[in-house]
Amino acid sequence: MIPELNEEQKILKKNVRGFLEREIIPIADEYDRKYHPLPRDVAVGLLEKMVPLGYIGSTLPPEDGGQGLDLVSYGVLGEEMARAYVSLGLIAAIQDSALLPLLCRHGTAEQKARFIPKVLSLEKITCFCLTEPDVGSGARDIKTTAVPDGDYYIINGTKTWITNGGIADLALLFASTDPSKGARGISCFIVDKAESPFTARELPKLGLRSCPTSEMVFTDCRVPKANLIGNPGEAYVIALADLVPLRVHVGMGAVGLAQAAIDAAIKYAQERKQFGRPIGKFQLVQEMIADMVMVTEAARFLCYQAYYLLDKGEVCFREASMAKAFCTEMAVGVTSKAVQVHGAYGISEEYPVERYFRDARTLTFPDGATQIHKLIVGRELLGMSAFV
Repeated sequence: MIPELNEEQKILKKNVRGFLEREIIPIADEYDRKYHPLPRDVAVGLLEKMVPLGYIGSTLPPEDGGQGLDLVSYGVLGEEMARAYVSLGLIAAIQDSALLPLLCRHGTAEQKARFIPKVLSLEKITCFCLTEPDVGSGARDIKTTAVPDGDYYIINGTKTWITNGGIADLALLFASTDPSKGARGISCFIVDKAESPFTARELPKLGLRSCPTSEMVFTDCRVPKANLIGNPGEAYVIALADLVPLRVHVGMGAVGLAQAAIDAAIKYAQERKQFGRPIGKFQLVQEMIADMVMVTEAARFLCYQAYYLLDKGEVCFREASMAKAFCTEMAVGVTSKAVQVHGAYGISEEYPVERYFRDARTLTFPDGATQIHKLIVGRELLGMSAFV
């Protein structure tokens, strides 16, 4: 467990926060109301501003063109981005942490040379296609199929709730190459829209409105066999391992969202006056803010603990699921209290806390619902799985 950030991480946090407060926070509410979701050109334009700060290719090794950051530093980037504009943070997280790490660990030299530079330069926007209309947490039961046909696979199926789907050029797609083998028959492909067309339909939602979230349809989609990552049937194990850091990152995003709500509540409590004095002097307002800070601090260190273990090379399913479940539920409570501190103004678009609350409630579902992660924690503690 890390007791505190080191000096480099503190400097990173300061620099990133300064940039985001100048460039991103002033436009977040306007963009969230104007764009549902962010158009591709707008999203790419914002991501381009973030590249120098290390947001794209953050943990990728320098020899592959990345920043080579440790995961605790990666968490610093994630928290600060979510504090500013969590919808944009999720777009960046998928671009940075879905296809790139998987390619680095499991891709061929040809695949790395072909795709990594285009993802790092934002020429190609990526998405992670696992969830289906009838398959959520039980990903081993996916129905999308990939049938060999000469030098190609023919892919048919529908994916849903896919972050970045509507603006994506590259889909990291999971499909069954042998349905008789269940999880051991799932394979992973890079689907390049330019050579293997697919369609996407935006799915409106409560929060995270600026973040593209789509239903994607693959109909007789011809994908070159050269785009298969690893060997046929290996993808389920690959996905389990690669989702662990993303789960922690969603948890850290919730921490950033909670911190934004705390900052807003403190500012409002100091300025808003009732009965002739600032409402921050009222005991019950102080209690709400104190509660908000305590649970947010606990959540932050839960994420840092998971990042620390991952940096040591441990898989840590338990810690990742604890971070994801606790932090996202924590953010719902903290942002709700921030709305309460603001009174009737808390449900008005005049203040950002209503956006924070909507975003926090929506954040409980990406990368697994709270109840699923509690079952994973139970499995790791008891050595017995609740899953069939």
